[in-house]
Amino acid sequence: MKRILPVRRMIFLVSAVVILFAEKTSFKEPGLDTIHTLFLGEEKVWVHVYKRPGTDITLINLHDNENTAAEAGLSFIKKHGGRFIEIRHGRGREIVVRLNGKMNHFDPNRMFSDDGLRSSLKYFHNNTNEVFAYAVVFRDSVVNILNAEKNKVIISVHNNTPDKMTIHDFLPGEWYGRDSRKVFINPEQDHDNFFIVTDEALFTVLSGREYNVALLSENPPDRGMLIDFCSDLGALCVTVEAEHEKLAKQEEMLEVLWEVLSEKGKESGQ
Repeated sequence: MKRILPVRRMIFLVSAVVILFAEKTSFKEPGLDTIHTLFLGEEKVWVHVYKRPGTDITLINLHDNENTAAEAGLSFIKKHGGRFIEIRHGRGREIVVRLNGKMNHFDPNRMFSDDGLRSSLKYFHNNTNEVFAYAVVFRDSVVNILNAEKNKVIISVHNNTPDKMTIHDFLPGEWYGRDSRKVFINPEQDHDNFFIVTDEALFTVLSGREYNVALLSENPPDRGMLIDFCSDLGALCVTVEAEHEKLAKQEEMLEVLWEVLSEKGKESGQ
């Protein structure tokens, strides 16, 4: 399938003048197992990995400015166990490749295919082969850390600005209309808070509980999104979108998702 990337071990990539590498160090912050330090030219990005016993579920926070999602992810593993991956760099939403002092941006949730990554770099006017090469190695490093294998459960936690991205965007004719095959909207729920799923049974259960939810198409446009990448690998990936600073709501949504996955036995990949 066109979106599947080769999942390879940590590598040294040399392409013309491009070299990017990662190192692992220990840290004593409670629950923090590992910090991976990734270099993108003159820029550093830290990938924090928190682990607690209890479940095989992995949560990931791709955007550094989505702090409510990070809080909710940490809260989840403190309660249920699992693994929480947080990308930190202090540059806001996008990842930066800094070369000769120039900031080159790309969206980390558009990097999981070459076409998606190229499109993101073009959007920010940064699509050079040199920047692309750094971004590819960064992406592959994150993929290796994530380890999204078949039957794994991956939860991608995100925040949005009110009315900027809503469940209505997945309706036919809207921005993500071609990405989805079913959409359930509860008018009594805030349209900024919703699930995105690839599993129809999960869609049925979440919509039955009156939560806003979109079921992605089997062959959506190649945007390089994590949920599509995981689906191609055979992993179950769910996106949990909530409005910035609505921590209680995002924690509630994660708790409902935990209950549903537990009932189906999917939290252990069975």
